[in-house]
Amino acid sequence: ALGVQGLSFSYGDDEVLHGVRFDVAPGRTVAVVGPTGSGKSTVTSLLVRLVDPTAGEVAYDAVDVRTLRAGVVPGAASLAPQTTFLFDDTVRGNVTLGADVPDEQVWAALRVAQADGFVAALPKGLDTVVGERGTTLSGGQRQRLALARAVARHPRLLVLDDATSSVDPTVEQRILAGLRESSSTVVVVAYRRATIALADEVVYVEDGRVLARGTHDELLATSEGYRRLVTAYERDEVERAALANEELDLLPATPEESL
Repeated sequence: ALGVQGLSFSYGDDEVLHGVRFDVAPGRTVAVVGPTGSGKSTVTSLLVRLVDPTAGEVAYDAVDVRTLRAGVVPGAASLAPQTTFLFDDTVRGNVTLGADVPDEQVWAALRVAQADGFVAALPKGLDTVVGERGTTLSGGQRQRLALARAVARHPRLLVLDDATSSVDPTVEQRILAGLRESSSTVVVVAYRRATIALADEVVYVEDGRVLARGTHDELLATSEGYRRLVTAYERDEVERAALANEELDLLPATPEESL
């Protein structure tokens, strides 16, 4: 179980989290939702102990992570961050990071990340070199490889900090649905309404505080701030899709289409 008890955190004199509390039962999926600057990314960093809180604690199975011996937290938890970084290495090397992981486990991670299809179509499959920072791949493909890296070790806790923002919405929903079937406890910072609705519970944060908790439907019915926010997310998603379609319509015709 994951326990978050009274977390506060400051960057210098700027306190960005104020007594954040929530817990996640083993194998459950929780979506952390809130406006930009509400402290969501700071929460994810604290969950995997990239930083320690100013006050409060993060606990795995009721044990404060600060008391665990070196190596336990990285072995138990994985973070897929907003910013994707790939190495000038093969697909296999980017997923395993040099660890002794059998290919069947690599392919299983790729399937969860909805990356197995495009990897199988690459010239050399797992042995394809993706180039520095993954320049030979699209943004969505890079994010899916980074996610496969995070799930390849079967972490007990998987934290996704807007880690699928460049992925098609339908693919993103399939990814989260697949993660729900795994044994990992999942905490996901999400923006798309359809993705948020797949979570077992939503933690709504604003100005560094938890304002509401419950299912997506419960918060829609009881929290005006949450309802406004997810409605705005949905409107933005529709506008981005419309803009993308307009840009496609403006592309010059191919020689065949010009005939």
